[in-house]
Order: sequence, then structure tokens, then C-alpha cells
Amino acid sequence: MNDRILVTGARGQLGTDLVEILSPRYSVVGVDVDQFDITNPDHVREMIGIHTPNVVLHTAAFTEVDRCEAEPDRAMLVNARAVEYIAHYCRKAGARLIFYSTDYVFDGAQQTPYVESDSPDPKTVYGRSKLEGEGHVKAVLDSYTILRLAWVYGRYGHNFVKTMIRLGQEQLRRRERGEVVEPIRVVNDQIGNPSWTFDIARQTEVFLARPQTGLFHCTAEGECSWYDFAVSIFTELGMPVEVAPCTTAQFPRPAPRPANSSLENAELKRLGGNIMRHWREALAEFLSAQEEGLLHAV
Repeated sequence: MNDRILVTGARGQLGTDLVEILSPRYSVVGVDVDQFDITNPDHVREMIGIHTPNVVLHTAAFTEVDRCEAEPDRAMLVNARAVEYIAHYCRKAGARLIFYSTDYVFDGAQQTPYVESDSPDPKTVYGRSKLEGEGHVKAVLDSYTILRLAWVYGRYGHNFVKTMIRLGQEQLRRRERGEVVEPIRVVNDQIGNPSWTFDIARQTEVFLARPQTGLFHCTAEGECSWYDFAVSIFTELGMPVEVAPCTTAQFPRPAPRPANSSLENAELKRLGGNIMRHWREALAEFLSAQEEGLLHAV
């Protein structure tokens, strides 16, 4: 392959998998915050000039949704204005841009999975900043790919799967010591598509081989609640952990969570390019392949 690919946020959950999975077939350079200040337009110009990519995979973002509520200016700078800088210099360099967005662009009130043509209505600073980033990509570039993701997990960084395993291990250790333990309480009224970064990276490779311009949802097939997801994690690992459902109202957070984060990959399917698996199949493979590492790294 002749594509020279620049991956931003290369030490994040998705960025790490993109670099590892694409490197055998492409010339890939991964950069992170200590090497690439995406909020400085001069540095963006310099880095794209140095690496001369044909494709930029822009995963870098301020994704801590609760902190975004407390730091709205930073969220808009990182998730919106910086995206404009990257899109601008991609245009100047003739490089393609794949930008990774989020389910938080929707309000979560819809009863059915969201498709690409549904109107966004974000209720959080994070969602508004990512939607503004999408707008910059569309305004600056004639050729672009926007991939909306949801409920992402992988081998690296912090995620729900690792949190559940850590909490489950703590519960089992306390039970072994004869202590009284409370069930792990997990919300049961938020619905979404748990999506493995490995599968998202493979879906990205489809776009590298068959470039498509436009906006696409890119999540695992099927949907579940966070409670269902937690129970499935422990079942797959054979961990006899007690889990109890609770409501969002019982677990308040600074940033409101969408009740429905489920995205339908309608455009991918229309093009015949959807390779995202059912979330249960992907989770089982992930836990089987990573069990030892996960259980010792959480």
C-alpha cells in the first residue's frame, strides 16, 4: 500500500489499535499530545508538512464528558477549533481526513436507533463540541469521512470493561475475606452499542481501501443497556459477581447521558461495506484474547 497515514491520539484506545492494525499494510506514523499540539495551527501545518500524509486519522479529542461540562472552552478548542485546523491543512496537503465523532451529538430521546439522516441535538458540551467539529470538516473539505462511534472499549486506556473487571475483582476479594459486599450497581435505562476498537480499526481499513465521502455510523450490531453489558462481561469471564440494575437518576453525573445511544450503520449497509460484528460476538473474542492481560492490568 502507498498510503502514508498520520494517526492523532495514537496512545488512546482507538489510536493505539489503528497504529498496530494498519502498520503491517501501510506506512503509519502515530502522534500524541506531547508530539502534536492540535490546538496550535502553526504546529498542525508543521506536522502535516513533515509527515506528508495521504490520510489523517483524527482520533485525538477531549473525551471526558463530565470534565467537558466544567471546561467548555477547552472542549471547544480541542474538539472543534483544532478539527478545523486539521481539516484546513489536510486540504492544503491534498490529504484525506477520517474524523471520529460520537453518539453524543444526539439527545438520546428517540425510541429507535439513530441513523445518519436523523437531526443532531446534543445536550452536553462534549456533544456540541464534536458536532461543531463535524461541521468544520464538512465546511472545509470536499472529500472527507466522518465516523460516529459509541460505547468504545479496547485493550488500552480506561473503559467500561476494565472498570467492571476491577470492581468485580474487588468484590470477589472482599467476599473471600468474609466481608459483606454490596452488588455493583449499573444503570439499566441507557441503551447503546458496545464497540470494540479492533473492529472500528478494521472498519476504518475498509474506508482506506474503498474511499467514501460522507457521514457514517460505525458501531457494533445489536444494542443493550450498561447493566446488560456488565452482566455479559462477568458471564464471559466466569466471574460470580453480583450486579444490580439502577436508574440514571440514582447515578447522577455532571453531563447528562443519552437514554438512547444506539446508532444504526445505515449508510455502511447501503454501500455494502459494513463489517461491524454483533457486540456479543466481539466482546467474547476480546475477553478471550485479552483475558490474562486485562485481569492483570485493571
